[in-house]
This record gives sequence, structure tokens and C-alpha cells, in this order.
Amino acid sequence: MYNGLSLDQAPPISVVLRFFFTVPVFGILLTLIVFFNPHDVLTPTHPLSLAAIHVMFLGIITMSMFGALFQMQSVLGGRPIPSVLGNAFLIHLFLVIGVLSLSGAFVLGTPELFIIASVFLGGSILYVATLILPLLFVGTPHDTLRGMRLALIALSLTAILGIVMASEYANLSFSAFHAVIRSVHYSLGLVGWIAILIIAVAFQVVEMFYVSTPYSPWCKRNAFRVIAVSLFLKIIWLFTALPYVWVFDLVIGALLIGFVTTTAKRLKMRKRRVSDVSIWFWSSGIILLSLAVVAHMVSLSNGYPQSQSISLIAFGLFALAVILGMMGKIVPFLVWFHLNSAGYMDTPLMSNIIPQSRAKGVFTLFILTSFTSIVGVFYIEFFALSALIGAAMFTLLLINLIKAYKLYRYTLSHGKLFEQI
Repeated sequence: MYNGLSLDQAPPISVVLRFFFTVPVFGILLTLIVFFNPHDVLTPTHPLSLAAIHVMFLGIITMSMFGALFQMQSVLGGRPIPSVLGNAFLIHLFLVIGVLSLSGAFVLGTPELFIIASVFLGGSILYVATLILPLLFVGTPHDTLRGMRLALIALSLTAILGIVMASEYANLSFSAFHAVIRSVHYSLGLVGWIAILIIAVAFQVVEMFYVSTPYSPWCKRNAFRVIAVSLFLKIIWLFTALPYVWVFDLVIGALLIGFVTTTAKRLKMRKRRVSDVSIWFWSSGIILLSLAVVAHMVSLSNGYPQSQSISLIAFGLFALAVILGMMGKIVPFLVWFHLNSAGYMDTPLMSNIIPQSRAKGVFTLFILTSFTSIVGVFYIEFFALSALIGAAMFTLLLINLIKAYKLYRYTLSHGKLFEQI
């Protein structure tokens, strides 16, 4: 099941959980922003909307992806990250300070906070890139590692453009290219960073965890190339104001729909037929990504702001669905793996670390949050309701993580080692 993985290179469990534990905290912060300001959050250029977007895509999605990167680079690439404990601590600290500073800058309109956010957010992202990227270019080529390389490059460019825009907000002086930079910033962040990384992860985990038929060699070989070329050409078209820039969005959208169709087929034909909450999350994510692509195409054709809002919300929920599904798999595996590797004979079963009842509870709350969020674009009361349900979801997620870690610590303290028998 774990062929090709260098599990002996896995970092300490605290490295990954440091990032994962922060996700529900930022999730609760996001729900507070939405609950008290639903109208403003649904206004695309409102400062509170920008604050909510960055809490979602940096404080929740990127935070969890950084944690996953620390794990996946080590076990897939087979090369451990140097000084992993210290580097993870600094990157996590910088990212937390950066997200809080940026969201505070938008909410309070304080110029100094934009500068602080630039230093810490830019520092954390570029720190990750310079730390992990060199390791991804060494060793045996792997489709997932190629995707991770491209995603990190896109994230670095996203961060650089973010620093440029933050300086403009700090000085209240916007260049003629501000709108173009913002569009490129979003495209690189949403498609180049998030979508590519999720596709790269899917190539590994869908086949491994669910024992599905492999993705086709053509898909693995060309998916990242198509997205990279489309993004590159779109950026040129935007900066040179050439017509028909929507063609590149159409190409990317078609590829994402192809990914959705291919992944859905593999999940349906999987050899491991056991009911699994993480599969429900993947299936929900597939539906949400399809909705995001369709809504984006509608917004390109008619410019309705509701379509744009639905596209962004659905895309964020798609990424969150994958993250929640993977957390439900990764955290129990990490607890089991580290205890088992240490030689504890009473290592708990993975299915007992986060019981199915609590995992199903998170999924149910996620579905309700997704439904009310999307309906809330048209009926604002539902959008405020989605914040309440989302707060309950992130609270239950935090409880699941805490209980899993407490079980790990309890076994470390009270468990029996094989050598003690």
C-alpha cells in the first residue's frame, strides 16, 4: 500500500500537527467575520471581504497545505527537510503573524499592518519555497513532486505580487496595473497554488488510500503542463491588454472538469469498497469544483456578481473538502505510524483515533455549511447561518485533533513497548 514512500524520513508528528491545529482556529475567526458582516463579505472589493478571503485561503487552506508539504516532501521525495523542527516553527509563526496582520490591515485600514503582513507572509512563503523547492528537484522524478514544484513556484509569485499590492494599500497609491496584478494574483493563488497542489496530491492519495486504478500517464504527464502554459499566456494577455483572455480560463476550466470526471470515475471503481468519510469529502469536493468552474464561466459571459461570488465560495469549499477529508486520514495515520514505529504494542487502531461518528459529524456540518453558504449569495440570512454552522464544524474539527493528540500523548506515557515484555 505504501510502496515508493520513504516513511523512515517522516518528520516528527508535531511538525505537521502544528499547522493542522491552527486551521480550525482560523476557521472560527473566519466564521466570526462572516457572521457579523455578511453583506460586506459578499461585496467583492470591500475590505472585510478581502480579509475573509485571505483568512480562508491563507489561514485555513495554505496553513493546512504547508503541514501536508512537510510530510509529503519527506516521504515522497525521500530527502528529509533540514532542521525540520526549527524551520517548521519559524514558518508557522511567520504565517500566523502574517495572516493576522493582513486581515487586521484590511479590517482596521492601518497602513503599518500591511507592511508587517508583507514581511511575515512574504517571509513564510518564500522561506518554504527556498527550503523545499531544492529538495523537489533532486532524486527520482515523481508526478506528485512535479506538481508540488509547480505549485510552490506559483505560490512564490503569488506572494511577490501580494507584497506589491500590500505596499500600494499601505501608501494608498495604486498603479495603473493594480487591477491586472490583482487578477494575476488570484489566478496564480487559486489555480497555480491550490488547484495544482490538490491535483498533485490526488495522483498519490486517491490511488494509495482507495486502491483505485491509476490515473492515465497522459493525465499525469500533461495536466500540469496545460495549466502552466495557460497561466503563463493568461498573464501575458492581461499585462498587454490583448483580447480573448477568457480563452485561457476556458482551457483551465476544461482541464479541471476533466480532473473532476477522472477522479470521480476512480473513486467509483475503487477496489477498496469500505465506506469511508474521506471519500464523501472527495465526492463533495468534486461537485463543488464543478460548480465553481461553471459559475466562473457564467460570470465571464454575463458579469453577474452573484456568479463570481458562487465561483469563489465553491472553490474555497472544494479545497476545504479535500483538506478535511485528508486530515481525517492523515492524522490517524500519523498517530498510528509514530507510535507503531516507536515500538508501542498497544498502539491504537487508526479507526479508533478519530471515530467514525465524530468524522461523520464534521462531514454533516460541512455539507450544511456549503449549502447555506451558496444559498446565502441570494439570501443573506443563510450566509449568516452558514457562519454559525461553520463555527460548529471547525470546533468539532479542533476537538477531533485534540483528542487524537491526547491519545498519542497518553500512549507515549502509559503504553508498553515490545522490548519491555
